Amino acid sequence: MRIVQIIDSLKVGGAQTLEIVFAREMLRRGHYVKIISLSSPETQSPVYQELQQMNVDLCNIPLRSLADLWHTRRIEAELRSSEAQLVHTQLNYANIHGSLAAHWAGIPSVASLHNASVHLYSYKPYRTRLETRALSRYARHIIACGHTVARVQQPRFKNKKLDVIPNPVPDLPKITKDQQQRARREFLVDGKGFLLISVGRLIPEKGYADLIDAFTQAFPNLPQPAKLLIAGKGPWKAELQAQIDKNEMTESIKLIGERDDVPALLAAGDIYISSSHYEGQSLAVLEAMFSGLPVIATDVGDNRQIISADCGLVLPAAQPGKLAEGITSLAQDPAERKRLGQNASRCVQEKYSSAVWADNLLALYDEVLHG
Repeated sequence: MRIVQIIDSLKVGGAQTLEIVFAREMLRRGHYVKIISLSSPETQSPVYQELQQMNVDLCNIPLRSLADLWHTRRIEAELRSSEAQLVHTQLNYANIHGSLAAHWAGIPSVASLHNASVHLYSYKPYRTRLETRALSRYARHIIACGHTVARVQQPRFKNKKLDVIPNPVPDLPKITKDQQQRARREFLVDGKGFLLISVGRLIPEKGYADLIDAFTQAFPNLPQPAKLLIAGKGPWKAELQAQIDKNEMTESIKLIGERDDVPALLAAGDIYISSSHYEGQSLAVLEAMFSGLPVIATDVGDNRQIISADCGLVLPAAQPGKLAEGITSLAQDPAERKRLGQNASRCVQEKYSSAVWADNLLALYDEVLHG
């Protein structure tokens, strides 16, 4: 199959990272892949560079504006010259111009929607209306990259039911026992103690104020020494540090900044916690589960669909007391933590692997092409 993906840019981002996963899986199966970026060449982007190393056919057609139909004609010409059999568009500008160009070229197209924001209709309303109109008219299928995305986006499309194909967990590097122990020893003397991990931007929506209070409440009942590590950066760092200091937990709760060794941290941890007030499909939760960590997460976004009772705990959001109870119960039961972690890893590999995701996409492509 000759597949052309069209995306707004190849700068670093979630949708862009998926282009690497997509290309790897499709090339492995013997399909042709071309990626058209609607931005100037991003030669310094790690995403662009990795795709180049994979010998993916890359093309840049920079758009000047939403009304830039001359460049839409250039996209159409590129699709024709590529002899594309199917076009898959990603993100706003690509969904608008790519679906129109594919229609002009007589090539069937599908589109992916990634945005689960409740502010969808108030943010860039003109662009949202154009995207809705283009996809309603020209896309054969519209893919929601998670159940929450589908719930938020479905009202835009009165006559088309969205297909839910959850995003995959990119393959994580294998972590050796030595790497795991080195990560534990960075925060625990001789690596002995209890380590809770959370990864995300330091913003109010992540609920870290709740998590800090929950850990403070649970702390006297935890195996000692116990530490909570929050990896990430963001504008709320000063407020969170002030809360940690006020709770007199400076030695036990650490804001460790953005890390490039998150897989090692996950391997070193005992429990992963997501305290968010709002999520779509949390990649951080899926990566923790893939790593074999039991997960405690709030009941937002796709968490309840992802985390069964055999993989972790799903608790009410914005209730630190409930989080504290969950932390305490798992901290005091090593056998249950091991059981939940093993189940979590198996669940993610069976349902959210790159291979499963690619198979689901190809099944949809086949339906578009052959009915």
